[in-house]
Amino acid sequence: MAAQDMSPKAGKPLVENQAGSYLAWSGKDQPAVAGEKLGCGLLVLKPLGFALPHYADSGKFGYVLGGSAVVGVLPVGVDARERVVRLEAGDVIAVRAGEVSWWYNDADGEDVTILFMGDTAGAVSPGDISYFILAGPTGVLGSLDAGLLATASGLTPEQAATAFRSQPAALLTKLSRKLHGVRPREHDRHGLVVNAACVPADGTGGAVGTKTVTAAHLPLLDQLGFSVGLARLEAGAAVRGPWVLRDAAAQAVYVARGSGRVQVAGAGGASTLLDAEVAAGSLLVVPRYAVALVAGDAGGMELVSLIKSPRPAVEHFTGKGSVLGGLTPEIVQATLNVSPELVEQLRTK
Repeated sequence: MAAQDMSPKAGKPLVENQAGSYLAWSGKDQPAVAGEKLGCGLLVLKPLGFALPHYADSGKFGYVLGGSAVVGVLPVGVDARERVVRLEAGDVIAVRAGEVSWWYNDADGEDVTILFMGDTAGAVSPGDISYFILAGPTGVLGSLDAGLLATASGLTPEQAATAFRSQPAALLTKLSRKLHGVRPREHDRHGLVVNAACVPADGTGGAVGTKTVTAAHLPLLDQLGFSVGLARLEAGAAVRGPWVLRDAAAQAVYVARGSGRVQVAGAGGASTLLDAEVAAGSLLVVPRYAVALVAGDAGGMELVSLIKSPRPAVEHFTGKGSVLGGLTPEIVQATLNVSPELVEQLRTK
C-alpha cells in the first residue's frame, strides 16, 4: 500500500472578490486531513465585507489572526436568541454544527483575518467543511420553486422571487454602507468567546511559548470535542518538541506566521511520516499517537492547531514533567543505553 501523502499544503480560494476571500483546505487534496476528519478555512474580510448568514455541517472554532469584526451566531432551536459579539485579534470563538452565523468587518481601513478549524467526522464529506448559505446564487433556498416558496411564506410568487433571488453575491459581499443598527453586546461573549491573552501559558517558557485553549476556558469546546493550540517560536531558530498526545488526539496545524521545518514520526521509526519545510499559510496534520518536532527559522514562527480532545495532555519527551522525566531513571538508562549523567540531563533540562 502506498504511503499517505502527508505534505503540508496551502489553501485554495473558493471565493475571492472586492469583499474579501475565503480559502479552504480539502480532504480531496490532502488525504491526511480527510483521514483524521479535520477541516480548515481562512476568511479575509475587507472593510464593509460581509459573509452572508450560513450554517455548516461541522463544529469549528474561529481564531482572529488580525483585525476586528462583528459576528452574529444563532443557536439551533425554535425561538433561539441571536448573540452578537465583537471579535478582536487573539479571540477564539466556538461555533457548533448547524448554528447560523454571519461575519461583518465594520472597520474603516483594516482587513480582518479569521482562521477556522473544525472536526468533520459528521460532515457531508469528511475532510471538508460544507456551508449552507441562506442567500445568493449558491443559497439553499435559491433552487426551490418560487411558487411553493410563496405559498409556504405567505408571499406572492413575485415577492418570493424577490426575497430569495435578489442577492447576487456568493458567500461574500461588500456592503454599500455601515450597518449602524448592528450592535455587539459585551455580555454575549460569555461562554462563546475567549481571548488568548486570558489563557495561562503552558509553562514551556524560554524561546517557545505555548497555550492551549481548552473546555476549562471555553466550555463549548467540551461539546465540540476539541481544543485550540497556540505556539510561538521566537526569532533565533527555536525548537519545539518532540511532543506527543497519547490520548489518541490528532492535530491539524496551521502556520500563521514565519517558516521552519517540521518532522512527524509514527510507529516503526525507520523513517519519518513527514520531514518538510513549511511557510506561513501551510496546513499539516499530526496523526493520532504520532510524535512531532518543529524548528523555526531565524525569524521565528507562530502555529495554530486544532487538537481533537477538549482537555488534551500535550507531553514532551524530555525535560521536567516529560515522558522520560516520569520514568524511573534506571529504566531510562537501560532503554537508551546511555550514562546516568545523560539521563539526568534528558529528564531535567
